[in-house]
Amino acid sequence: MKTGFFMRCAGGCLLTLGLYLSGCAPSYYLTVKPSEAVGADKYSNGHETLVADLDSVEMRLSFSHQRDKTLFFEAEVRNGSDQPVLIDPARFYYEPGITQAVASTTGAGYFPARVPAIDPEQQLQLLSTRLTTEDRKATGMSGWEWLTIIGNVTEDATARKRKETDQERAGRKDQYHSSLQSFDVAREEHGEKAYYTSVEMELWQRRMLYKYPLQPGELLRGYVVFPIVEQTAQLRVTMPIGPHHFTFDFDQQRLKY
Repeated sequence: MKTGFFMRCAGGCLLTLGLYLSGCAPSYYLTVKPSEAVGADKYSNGHETLVADLDSVEMRLSFSHQRDKTLFFEAEVRNGSDQPVLIDPARFYYEPGITQAVASTTGAGYFPARVPAIDPEQQLQLLSTRLTTEDRKATGMSGWEWLTIIGNVTEDATARKRKETDQERAGRKDQYHSSLQSFDVAREEHGEKAYYTSVEMELWQRRMLYKYPLQPGELLRGYVVFPIVEQTAQLRVTMPIGPHHFTFDFDQQRLKY
């Protein structure tokens, strides 16, 4: 059997990115479990796994973890049919369900009927643009820095004409060097952002489920990522694969650390 894997990022990348993102982590966490209990044989990497089979196309889905404001599900699709089937995560979505108590305070008009999965191809484009911007700022000079340098040269040239005192000159130079140091610090900060953006790009390139025509006999694994709707009590995850619509039900609970 041919097997395609999108789950090969080094553990160090995950740890590095996790440490970077921990500063913006919420003060609560979400537990997401299948609505119905699964058998002992329905576990994958320690996670309860739901399994569905439609016309020899098998799909397995388990909740993996929460990261910031997103939910990561681990999906596996096996094509046991004699026809190729298209996998397109951009078509995946979940329908959030809320309790009566939440509905009375939230208002149905503000609650989404569907929450689409994050399109990994679009996410990579956004990350690529961000990386280009941060890299440029980390290695180049801003307009303000150029103006500061030109201003200092101009003030040096006119110092005698302005009868600048030694004390005034020392103060001006201190301010000038302080400005240059602030530009260096900004470059370092943009360099860090560029690095972590590149790490995140690596994760999205290697670990996500991507649009792919799955051929007969092939198997594909990867993460499917959804935005969080905090008030959700139930999630009905729908994943169109070829002509089939796989549906999985999960319960969500919000807990404080």
